[in-house]
Amino acid sequence: MAATVFDALLVLTPTAKFGVRDNTYAGIDWYSPDIPQPSEAAVNAEIITLDNQAPINACQQKASQLLYQTDWTTIADVSDPAKSNPYLTNAAEFNTYRNAVRQYAINPVADPTWPSQPTAQWSSK
Repeated sequence: MAATVFDALLVLTPTAKFGVRDNTYAGIDWYSPDIPQPSEAAVNAEIITLDNQAPINACQQKASQLLYQTDWTTIADVSDPAKSNPYLTNAAEFNTYRNAVRQYAINPVADPTWPSQPTAQWSSK
């Protein structure tokens, strides 16, 4: 989704009061006389910055979501046959997967190659 004039103004002047019509600079209604309205060039530059950052942010958000979805695999007793019945037999695969995903959470990229999430394998005592 492309950034808008509104998005740019929120970044450039987070405490200002304003409205935006038609997603155009000319459509800005500025209600904060104590805060200078950013120039059209500044708004356009911020839109470009936001658009360039969007894939990086999406990568980081997806990585966080994937880690959240597999957090349960890190609970110690889930893979311990002495504490859990049934127990997860492929916890090491999840650990490898989570380490690969965590790299994208820490160092997001615009076009990630996501690892395949393992399927939980269970065994009973």
